[in-house]
Parts: sequence; C-alpha cells; structure tokens
Amino acid sequence: AFALALSSETTHLVEALALREGMQVADVGAGDGEWAERLAAEVGASGHVYATEIDADDVADIEERASRAGLENVTALLGTVTDTGLAAGCCDAILLRMVYHHFTDPAPMRASLRRALRPGGRLAVIDLRPQDWGDVPRVPNRGGHGIREEDLVAEMTSDGFEVVARYEEWADSQVRYCVVFRRADGPAVSEADGQQEER
Repeated sequence: AFALALSSETTHLVEALALREGMQVADVGAGDGEWAERLAAEVGASGHVYATEIDADDVADIEERASRAGLENVTALLGTVTDTGLAAGCCDAILLRMVYHHFTDPAPMRASLRRALRPGGRLAVIDLRPQDWGDVPRVPNRGGHGIREEDLVAEMTSDGFEVVARYEEWADSQVRYCVVFRRADGPAVSEADGQQEER
C-alpha cells in the first residue's frame, strides 16, 4: 500500500509541476534523494534534476544513490539555510516536499527560489498543517510542527509568487497539502483555454 501511495503521489506531482521530458527541475531539501530519483525518471535523460541539501553528508548520500541507480541526469548541490545553491534561471520547476516549514530564515530562501525559477516555471510546496509534536530541534514553531496553508501563501505571494493551484489534501493525507506557485512575472495562463498569454 505504501508503494501504491508513492506512485499516486508521483502522478499528482507530475500534474502539479507540469513535468515533461527535457525539463530542468530542482528538489530543494532533497533528503536522501528518493524524490530526486523519481523526478529524474520523469524528465528523462534529456532533462536534469538538481538535488539540494544543507548538509554535506546528505549531498554525498544523494550522489551515491544517483550513482547506484545509474542516473547521469542528477546533480547534488550543497546549499545553506539562506540559499538553495541553485544557479539563476536554471529551473523549469522546483519541488519543496516537507521542507518549507524547516526554513529558519525563509525570506532569503524565497528570493533564492525565485532567482532559480525561470519565468512561467512552477514551484510546488508540499507541507503539513501544524501538528502538536512538541518542539523539534532546529525547526521553527509556527503554531506546531508545520505551517498553515494561509501563512505559506501569504509569505510566498508577498515575495513575487502567485498561486497556480491548491490541493487541500495531498496524496491521501488529511494533514498534508500542496500549493503550486509560479513567478508572478511569468506568462499568465488563461483559465478559459489553457493557452499562455503575455500580460
């Protein structure tokens, strides 16, 4: 059932980020690289995945995982608590899965994400509503472990992002949600016909 849930989440993510072969995608706060590996399969050999972490050991683990899987389209990058480590304009899409609520200094991280994202590119934030798990070391307490969807949207839209889509429940979890953003200066998509049009 767990594997089925993961494949279902991958399907949702492909839709949320509008993933296609050949895209340049980042997994920010990639952990052990599991989702970077999944993204790499979706963008194919002609695409590329940048997997970022703030701990050198995690970066090494991601590199090892990609090597074991024979993936030549994954690059592990070392970031900091204020910078993703991503180059300007390198990404068509960015994933933050269960990461945003860990940001101790979110404003410069949002600026770094915005710089890395190409105009019109999508950024999906999967997070959880605040949970009463007590204080977790090095994780800000925003009314619990997690972040309210309204707070996330307010912070992102105050820094040059706009909401593309909202999923109130994510991958069959009632405590997780997903909000998809894009740079506010990107081409607008008309709801009526789905065509891109310059504002």
